[in-house]
Amino acid sequence: MHPQITAAARLAPDDDDVAPEGFELMPAFGPFHELVGALWHRKSERGQVIGMRVREQHRNRGQMMHGGMICMLADTAITWASKYSREPALKVLTTSLTVNFMGNAQPGDWVEAHVNVLKAGQRVVFSDCLIWANGRRIAQASAQFQVMGQTDA
Repeated sequence: MHPQITAAARLAPDDDDVAPEGFELMPAFGPFHELVGALWHRKSERGQVIGMRVREQHRNRGQMMHGGMICMLADTAITWASKYSREPALKVLTTSLTVNFMGNAQPGDWVEAHVNVLKAGQRVVFSDCLIWANGRRIAQASAQFQVMGQTDA
């Protein structure tokens, strides 16, 4: 039997999950993100940056960050940046996501997705991002989103 863990407890960073200065803890997008653990965000002069600390549960059999986790980070980061690309914030739905893998990250590594919103139109948003681990580029992603309306947050 597993004890019940609250969403806040699952998202709360532990002592090993310290983000670099300037990052704030992101709210979970839903139950899936509660399983992933803490994600962090900050604005840069070029756009949004989403970061995470790779944990043991994020690795594959090769002992590196699972490709699915890299895809999750890309989708989450690009969605976040696309959502806040206009005022008021947008409700967006991922319609296309392409990820190219170029390297890897290990448990304990800090990984960042740097997002560039290319165009935020009335019906479609186009964005891309580069994902870095310890100063090394490990992936590139591009996505397209359907604008579903505006949100209050």
